[in-house]
Amino acid sequence: MGSALLHGDLQAAFLCNPLALISLLVLGLLGGLWAVEAAGGPATRLPRSLAASLRRIRPGQWLALGLAVAVIYTIARNVL
Repeated sequence: MGSALLHGDLQAAFLCNPLALISLLVLGLLGGLWAVEAAGGPATRLPRSLAASLRRIRPGQWLALGLAVAVIYTIARNVL
């Protein structure tokens, strides 16, 4: 996947590992938004109703969800 990304081939990178590519894109977007805010730019926030709903989920539950997705994806990818 890294070689495909270095050559600018997003389709090949996605075919190699879609979960990792999507995670990198989301983390890059969040990092960019944070950098704009840290440099004095406008803060980008989620709508209040969505933010309130997401705040109800504890960090441990987010971690468990992320680990479950990673394990299920890894097993499914290797079995299929």
